[in-house]
Order: sequence, then C-alpha cells, then structure tokens
Amino acid sequence: MKRTEKAAKRLSRKWLIITLFVIFTAAVLAAVYIRVNPKWKAAELKIEPADRTFEIQSIDPDGTTLEARITPPTGYERVSVSEGSFGKYLRDYPLLPDDTKLPVYDGTAMSSAYTAAVFDISLGDEGYQQCADSIIRLYSDYFYENGQFDKISFQFSNGDVCDYQRWRKGKRMLVLGDLSIEIPGALPDDSEQQYRNYLKEVMNYAGTISLQNESEQITPDQLSIGDIICSDDHVVMVVDIAANENGEKCYLLGQSFIPAVCFHVIANVNGSEVTPWFTGQQLEQDNFVIGGFKFKKEDMRRWKDGF
Repeated sequence: MKRTEKAAKRLSRKWLIITLFVIFTAAVLAAVYIRVNPKWKAAELKIEPADRTFEIQSIDPDGTTLEARITPPTGYERVSVSEGSFGKYLRDYPLLPDDTKLPVYDGTAMSSAYTAAVFDISLGDEGYQQCADSIIRLYSDYFYENGQFDKISFQFSNGDVCDYQRWRKGKRMLVLGDLSIEIPGALPDDSEQQYRNYLKEVMNYAGTISLQNESEQITPDQLSIGDIICSDDHVVMVVDIAANENGEKCYLLGQSFIPAVCFHVIANVNGSEVTPWFTGQQLEQDNFVIGGFKFKKEDMRRWKDGF
C-alpha cells in the first residue's frame, strides 16, 4: 500500500511538473506572439485654428493640396515631375485647413511658428511617428499605394532589416535589446491593418541612424524631391523644388518631431519675410538652421536610389 501511495505521489508530481512546464511554455509563446504582433491604432487628432500673428508668403489659403496651397516665389516655377512619381504624390497630398495648429498624437494640438502647412496624415496613438518615422511613413505609403511592395523595406537602428514582403507572409521581428531575429510569428495577411502594424514596428525601432545607414551623402546642388537633410538628432525631407530661368532653386522642406505631430511644411523664418521656401544659397552654407534645428552641408543625403 505504501509503495502504491509513493508511486501515486511521484506520478502526481510528474504531472504537476509537466503541467507547469506546459503553462510556462504557453505563457512565453503568448508573450512572444503579442510582442511580435503590434497593433496600430489611429489617434484621434484635434484640428484647431492657430490664429497666426504673422503673414506667410506664397500661401493660397484656399488650396487643399501641397501644390495648390503653396505657390512658387515670383520668378520661379516648380520643377517638372512625372505622373506617378513621388514628387507628384507629394504635390497631390491633401492638407489640413490653412492656419491650423499641429495635431499631436495624444489628442492635443500645438502652435509652432515654423509651420507653413500641415499634411492631412494620420498618426498612431502611441507616439512613434516622429522625425525619421514620418519620412519612412511617406516613403512607405507611396510604395504601398502604388503596389511596389518589394520596395517597402527598412533598417532598424541596429542595422537589421524589416521587410514588408516577408512580414505579410507571417514573418515577424523579435527584438531583445540591440539584437533582433526574424521568426515565424503569424499567418499570412496582406490587409491594410497589417501593413499599418508593420509600419508601427519599423517606427518603434528605426530612426535617424537608420536613414543615415541606408542613404548616401550628396551635395546641395544634387538635392531632389525625396532627399533628406539628416543629422544624428533630426531629419527633414525635400518635398518640392522650384527654379528660376537662371537655374537657381528653392526648396520646400517637411518634418515631424517629438512629440509625434502631423508631418508639415517648415516655414523659413530666417529672412526678412516668412516663407515656406528655402533658397539654395541658404542650404549651401556650411552650417544652417531649419525649423530651429541645426544642420551641416554634409547632412544632405539620398535614401537608397532616390525617387
């Protein structure tokens, strides 16, 4: 009888250990699944008048897109872009009403003297869409909306690549500190929600270092639409270019920052008049300021092959 009781106790302990192991394993797998499958949710943005106390040149308040809202300076014309190009995509991008505060991801809105026009673009509710992230978002959305899924691929700050084509097939990135590894983490899913989930993961682990690693330095005279001016601390993007008959150029530059706000065209407050346009002469200086952030001529870069 005693032997039977001892055997029963050993068996009971064995099954307890097995049960605890199964529960522990299930908990770890559930935690990993949740970790590698982020859920993007759009923030509820506050649209509020800014009530500017100053005038911005080259603004048509009735324009609803970048091209219609911001006119070239006198004597300048927008450079030619082809139909379906990234330049055309940006020129057709819808804007929030003129003289609008910057919507913030947390449901507030903030005023900024450096804001000339605000893109009508969504933000995630967790505040990831900051400076580099907003540019990654625009690059990625352009490719996504044009069905160029093979081009949606971005580096994390640690150098590892997160690829949308593999993501939509169920591959996920497990990040532990500075290390990351691709694992099978979900079923195939090519929905727009899953695309947004992918971008949230990229935004969480990418930044200015990522854009620097995936870009090449260029000279000021090489700047094209889609190129970036990227320091270790901040990055802005060239969203449009105009030129005069002498070949002199001026540029529209866009950004987001911390806290995550809607991508917007930066107002140039460095001259006698406030304007959305930055001159080539300004950007050719060894050191210059854009939207309150300091840059160097060496910060001009072209992401991958450019647009």
